[in-house]
Amino acid sequence: MSAEHGRGVAEMLETLRERAPAPTAAAGGKRPVAIAVIGRPNVGKSSLVNAMVGSERVLVHDQPGTTRDAVDTPFVYEGRPYVLVDTAGIRRKGRVTEVLEKLAVVMALKGLERSQVALLVMDASEGLAAQDAHIAGYAHEAGRAVVVVVNKWDLVPRGMVRKAEVVEQVRDRLPFLDYAPLCFTSATEGEGLRELFETIDRVAAQAQRRVPADEVTAVLRQALDRRPVSVGGMPLTIQSASQVSVGPPTIAVRVNRPDGIHFSYERYLAKSLRHAFGFEGSPLRLSFRRAGRARPSAPKARR
Repeated sequence: MSAEHGRGVAEMLETLRERAPAPTAAAGGKRPVAIAVIGRPNVGKSSLVNAMVGSERVLVHDQPGTTRDAVDTPFVYEGRPYVLVDTAGIRRKGRVTEVLEKLAVVMALKGLERSQVALLVMDASEGLAAQDAHIAGYAHEAGRAVVVVVNKWDLVPRGMVRKAEVVEQVRDRLPFLDYAPLCFTSATEGEGLRELFETIDRVAAQAQRRVPADEVTAVLRQALDRRPVSVGGMPLTIQSASQVSVGPPTIAVRVNRPDGIHFSYERYLAKSLRHAFGFEGSPLRLSFRRAGRARPSAPKARR
């Protein structure tokens, strides 16, 4: 063949088509869940990918920053298809000086945009760092379902730190990520993987969940009755609400005063929806729109 002139390309593709293995039936026709593995350098992302896939598909090294590209790895776990995107370690933009590291950050963010679920990997032996919060913000802003993975749990001496203390620290340092479940893993020992996959499946399904408009409206009106609020000197009223999209779930709320609603009250309404419908692991977005005027009733026909 000649790549420059395109000679023999069709014959090569035909040969590949003949020799390529038939699609496995293990996936059962299910659509694969796209997962982005994100985190600061050297927290064990590549080791976690290798443990999840069951083979050494990604370079693992003690030196931080050895992963320079985003590598897609399709695989099947217990009959369900997945696609793993192992992203290069993300650092703060101010600390990214090398051209390759800048490219790695761009590739990581692109991988995050293509994913459904983001695994935010942190090092249990080092605790939650400030950079973890920055990276968590990327996933939250992208609207991806998030699972916080506390990796290297085997390196924490028994009895020194309890899981409940780690959960409390994460909730305190990442209040905007209070919807994300936590999983404790050891990539080198293969511990916690089954629970991790179960959590991934759960949050992926919740991110695609749809709720009928009448149920959404009822929950928000009940929340408003429990905690009335005024906007610009006028009591807030809700005309209707409906879910307009998934991944992340987005609710359009028609109110009389859409401008000036405090973010704390918006958070209260979002928590009310979570309490009623779940949406575990997924950010929940509210879009306030001005309520339409009631249509005048048609005049009665004269006899």
